[in-house]
Amino acid sequence: MNNTFIYQNDGAEFLSNKNYALLADEMGLGKTVQAIRGLERIHAKRVVVVCPSVARINWLREFEMWSPGFKATVLVKLSDKIPETGAIICSFDYASENFSLITKHTWDALIVDEAHLLKSHEAKRAKAVLGVEGVGRSAKKIWLLSGTPAPNHPGELWIMLYTFGVTKLKYDDFINRYCIVRNTSYGRKVVSANAENIPELRQLLAHIMLRRLKKDVMTQLPPITYGHVSVEAGPVDVEILPSFTQYFLPVDKRDELKLELARQADLLKTVEANLKPEMNDKLQALSAISDSVSTLRRFIGLQKCRDAVELINNELENNAYQKIVIFAIHRDVIEIMRDGLRKFKPVTLYGGTDPDKRQRNIDRFQNDPRCRVFIGNIIAAGTAITLTAAHHVTFIEQDWVPGNNAQAIMRCHRIGQENPVSVRFIVLDKTLDAKIGFILKRKTEQLTQIFDC
Repeated sequence: MNNTFIYQNDGAEFLSNKNYALLADEMGLGKTVQAIRGLERIHAKRVVVVCPSVARINWLREFEMWSPGFKATVLVKLSDKIPETGAIICSFDYASENFSLITKHTWDALIVDEAHLLKSHEAKRAKAVLGVEGVGRSAKKIWLLSGTPAPNHPGELWIMLYTFGVTKLKYDDFINRYCIVRNTSYGRKVVSANAENIPELRQLLAHIMLRRLKKDVMTQLPPITYGHVSVEAGPVDVEILPSFTQYFLPVDKRDELKLELARQADLLKTVEANLKPEMNDKLQALSAISDSVSTLRRFIGLQKCRDAVELINNELENNAYQKIVIFAIHRDVIEIMRDGLRKFKPVTLYGGTDPDKRQRNIDRFQNDPRCRVFIGNIIAAGTAITLTAAHHVTFIEQDWVPGNNAQAIMRCHRIGQENPVSVRFIVLDKTLDAKIGFILKRKTEQLTQIFDC
């Protein structure tokens, strides 16, 4: 059985004692596991989890890890059957379209992950989940999870506080009391919080909210914490990627590419299947065929980009953290991540980057608050630089040499870092990439613990 920290047990206990609760821990403190442990405490038999579509698979894997005896099912289509027991996991869009179907059943608990996405009380999704006819009315308990419950202003708290009965004020009265409102040519607009009434609002939140920051629980946290996110394979537009040009110019050889990917996948499966469990050099054996499966590895990295971009965009937009360092292997992957996160002024570093530009990009990330994303090649950006402006690290791809991953992490975990560093690995669900990814995650963690690179 996996172990939890004391503060996570406290969080699970907090949830289990509340019919209505907001778990608002800072990102990286494990809100998902606290919710699952809370469900165990109330002996829940039927649960609804509503979350962003990119998080569905990860919730499924978290149930399997932390509560393996509890059956969880992802609902995607209307035809997907709702089981008699266990948890159903669905996206906000699914809940919006099918809330009347979900409310035909009684649920021990409704868990809403990234609950700040319900901040607009007039939006269809908010009404479908927390409205008078929404999913919440058929649940005995409602637990909301969000590290940023009100990303922009206190008015975004109204729907949860009103639904939970913490405030009886209607929306307009609520924002008039807790916000500064201006009349504009586009109507009334909330411009900031009303500082005078913030203490009163905090007292209201105290009835339902538990929030801890990393600095509050640092004595319980190791210097580096590790996690993973399972994602679904996204589309890859190989026709526009330079590394696949040979398959489209001067003639279309798309079928040849498919055959090559299948051949490399078979090779990788064959090698992995013949590695004995007791072998200590599994990764060394896999590294030996790295060049032979390079096209497949690049393709798998590209398949992760869609969900990774969506996930990180959501986090940055809602200020779950100020800055993030992203590592990958292939230039195509780095460029797609940069394009997808362009609004956050990303900088990149990979082999061949001009030395002067290299340092300018590092300095910009370290010193410019508008530059919130650094995306680097694991080898080129993995040594001899400092990236302590961030304490969140995400690997879209991993090097098959764990020491290289560990060195990359140490760009953030070094002198000048004031926070525990959170590291996560993006893996492609139900694939060999996930299996190898978990091995690499474990090996990388062991190296940083032993050598503190």
